Amino acid sequence: MKYKFRFEKILEIKQKLEENKKIEINEINNEIGNIKLQIEKLNGIKETKNHQIKKNMNVGTSINEIKLMNGFIDSINIKIRNLFEDLKLAQNKLDIKKNEYIQVTREKKTFEKIKEKDIVKFNEKIKKEEEKFVDQIVTFKHSMSN
Repeated sequence: MKYKFRFEKILEIKQKLEENKKIEINEINNEIGNIKLQIEKLNGIKETKNHQIKKNMNVGTSINEIKLMNGFIDSINIKIRNLFEDLKLAQNKLDIKKNEYIQVTREKKTFEKIKEKDIVKFNEKIKKEEEKFVDQIVTFKHSMSN
């Protein structure tokens, strides 16, 4: 008698879903990392430009050039703000995917526990059948010897 778990297909689907959620979480983490890198780069550029403005003001630069540099810094600030919004959205998306992963993992574990219990029952059934068979043989031998 061969063991067959009646919910095997469901368990396989749950395992695949769990793997897919892991991949999705990884992708979002990479996206978050990229956004953070972009923010760091822009902050570095902004810092450099601020130093340049201070240096140029000490040397004596035209107002138009300073306005131009300030406009550039303002555009960097807007990009940074937009990136922070993107970061917040990505982190929310990550939270959602983590919750989905937790749910799928719970469901998978539930089916794994059901399978474990089912295997134990199956093994007990096989053992009882074997014992019954041995009893029948012993009974048959006993009845043959009488």
